[in-house]
Amino acid sequence: MEFFVGTFNHQIDGKNRIRIPAKFRAGLGKEYYFVASMEGCIRVYPEEVLSERVASLNGIRSGDPVKLRAKRKILSSIEKVSDDDQGRTLLSANLKKFAGIEKDVITVGMSDYIEIWSKERFEGDEIWSKSEQQSDGDTMTIDDAFVALDF
Repeated sequence: MEFFVGTFNHQIDGKNRIRIPAKFRAGLGKEYYFVASMEGCIRVYPEEVLSERVASLNGIRSGDPVKLRAKRKILSSIEKVSDDDQGRTLLSANLKKFAGIEKDVITVGMSDYIEIWSKERFEGDEIWSKSEQQSDGDTMTIDDAFVALDF
């Protein structure tokens, strides 16, 4: 498997399409996955890598409500995406809002996956995470979900 390394600056277009750098596209394949992630970025996984990570969650059952909530939070954030003929991928409104992306984007290779950041968040001093209020009064951020499941 090819390793993803390096940092690239680019922009989304007026139709919310992002161009994954050519250096990374070959390792992703035609279809890949966006996942809301820690610190307000979007992780990009090739199918092979995400399949391994998701398989590690299959043993989580309802006996552990924290892990079950974390599993639900992560799996519900996953979006299967693909490139168009010009190498662009549509960034959903939900993930765009989650990541705070307006125009400028930084893509970072992280060995077996890629991270997509808003330029402002990546270069800023304060990284924040999204929190979701649960009906039982507990909160779980996407950061908490990743830590709880070592995903």
